[in-house]
Amino acid sequence: PVALRPLRTRAGATAATHSKYTTRGLSWLSSCARASRDDMAAMSTCASSSLSFTRSVADVRGLRATVPANTAVVARANVTTEAMVKIRFTRLGRKRKPFYRIIAIDSRKRRDGLPLEELGWYDPMAKQSNLNAPAIKAWLAKGAQPSETVGALLKRSLIIE
Repeated sequence: PVALRPLRTRAGATAATHSKYTTRGLSWLSSCARASRDDMAAMSTCASSSLSFTRSVADVRGLRATVPANTAVVARANVTTEAMVKIRFTRLGRKRKPFYRIIAIDSRKRRDGLPLEELGWYDPMAKQSNLNAPAIKAWLAKGAQPSETVGALLKRSLIIE
């Protein structure tokens, strides 16, 4: 016993909807829009064949759970992904006074992310640097890739050729 009220659609036809779920300006399918308020059999047919809110949203009597036909589990090959380690700068200092630490970090991390190891520092204002050469060489031997600017700094300090 849901209270229905007529709703004018764009075409001017009257369609019955639940007063709580009135959708203004939208019409049902053409067959549902032509259904009169007194023709309950036509409305129940329209409600079951199209999207409507004539029933309670919490009504679950007509729902059935279905299981997909192909539920077999397929074994995948053992896939391992290795992250690339980069040797790059992380910025410190204040505005217009940069100061950089040279760090070893996962290449997918952000610029100021947590480093795997701190390898030195570089002050571009004073053109000074302090590098931990044995640690940098160890990371390069493990396959770490220096960024372009760190690579230039390492070449200047003769850590790499």
